[in-house]
Amino acid sequence: MSLVARPSDARRAALSEATKGMGEKGVPLVSNFFPLDRYFDAANRVLEAFNTAFDARRLDDAYVYGKRFAIFSLEALPKHNYYESPRYVSIRRKNKQDMTEVILKLEKVAEWMDDEEKEKERQRKKREAEERKREEERMKREAEAARVRLMQFQMDVDKKNRDMKGAGANVQKSALDKLKRMNGSEDGNVTDAFMNDLKRSFRTSGRRESETTDDNLAGEQPPSRNINDQPLPPPLPVPLPPPQHPANTSGHSKELPPPSYNAIMDSSKRDGDSQTSKKIPQSALEQAAAISAAAAGGATRREHQSLRVSGSVYANRELERHRRMAQRKEKVLIQAIKSQIHNEYQQLRSSKRIEVISLSTHQGRFPDSTNGCAVISPLVVSHHLRSRSSVSNDEISNVIDKECGPLLREIRGKLKLNGAALIIPSDVHDHLVDKKILKQDAFIGATGGNIMDRKHLAEFLRLLDSGEKNSHARCRTGAALFFREHVVSLVKVPAADGKWLFDLIDSLPGGNGMATRTRCHDLVALETMLRHYASSRFSESNCDYIDKNDWDDCMADFDPRVFQCFVW
Repeated sequence: MSLVARPSDARRAALSEATKGMGEKGVPLVSNFFPLDRYFDAANRVLEAFNTAFDARRLDDAYVYGKRFAIFSLEALPKHNYYESPRYVSIRRKNKQDMTEVILKLEKVAEWMDDEEKEKERQRKKREAEERKREEERMKREAEAARVRLMQFQMDVDKKNRDMKGAGANVQKSALDKLKRMNGSEDGNVTDAFMNDLKRSFRTSGRRESETTDDNLAGEQPPSRNINDQPLPPPLPVPLPPPQHPANTSGHSKELPPPSYNAIMDSSKRDGDSQTSKKIPQSALEQAAAISAAAAGGATRREHQSLRVSGSVYANRELERHRRMAQRKEKVLIQAIKSQIHNEYQQLRSSKRIEVISLSTHQGRFPDSTNGCAVISPLVVSHHLRSRSSVSNDEISNVIDKECGPLLREIRGKLKLNGAALIIPSDVHDHLVDKKILKQDAFIGATGGNIMDRKHLAEFLRLLDSGEKNSHARCRTGAALFFREHVVSLVKVPAADGKWLFDLIDSLPGGNGMATRTRCHDLVALETMLRHYASSRFSESNCDYIDKNDWDDCMADFDPRVFQCFVW
């Protein structure tokens, strides 16, 4: 059964595009390594914006805000491993009630949009009818003007013909007067005798002319005739009316060019001045689309500056972003950055400044270690800090296969999480400190941000290498780095001649199906290793989001580039 089309279908479909570009299929990303409270707070801020737009009947904004709140509450929040935790019972219940109210209000917004689109369509048809009427009147005026010109032209031609005939009669009368004077008649009358002589002369001339014609056939030349004896020429033919446009001198048939765009716009403006009916103002989406079209059409700087969108434009965020991006210098796409980082990584691998070592096990090899990276990583760091030199490969394997399982069950049970739930790192750290596995006084600091930003990454490398104010430059350190739903360990290992090595330990299966220990021989190699590790974990939708969105601290919880690290 097909659904009946609604007048606002196209408008709402265009607004739905604004929900894309945020995570998978337009749904914002929710990370299990961030507290669920922060995501509920974000949902409540969107809900408040929706209610404000709904009360003000800013329909475009209300539709986008309401749809984002509904999708986020229905699809994103339940994916968080803490969503069913008893601590969130009350806030979860309120969120569901808010979601029901928003869906009902969204239907009301759609009805209001239908009414607006019907009115816009009625006004459009009215404008088209008025335009057709003006066009018909214009054609009638032009036809009447052409008829008047043709009549005037015909009158001018008739007058010229009459003048030419009068001139011919005057010539004949002048010739007759000359004959009268030759006959000696002073009073101007021709005598009967003269006329008889003239008739005889014509008959004689006729016989002579016939004889002359026969002689000519025999080869003689005809006698010359006086120009005055030639008959008068016929009247001139009636010329065609003059063309309405300049004649085409190229020799080829070619239509005249259409009127200029400015002329059309000026005419439309004059015609529109007489309209007094109230029009529904353009929506923010339509205004933003007009600005985008003007920018693409090459509007001058002054014309472009005069284009402004009135009201809230948040609902048209994607359109506004594309307009701004078109004016900026072309941005380097993340795929190009990934390719460059991969080449740098391979060069360091070839020069042995980065070495990858396979371990004998991996996370998930035994069921108890599944999704246990949040526990495995700080446990590896704690073993490294207690060791004389560095955590060994056997110790890492023992942490993965044996030590993490009991701790995972204990922490999940305390938080009332299911058996395979990911655990927020801060909850793990609190538990390990309580168990004296990690020491609070050994904690150096925490940092984070955009892992693809060298400045943000440099802050983490500084803490790991030397600590605050160079306080740990000659000490072993370790860190747990959280990125893209996974946690890895980094340890600073002493080497010969007072140098330091840096190892990245990943409990997930690597290229050969086992956990890996990647050794970097200097900080430059470690930075390249981390950028390669991060960029290789970006999905296609992550890359699309990165290309469309600059880093924003306020949106960090939803950004695929965000990372956090704790250093001891």
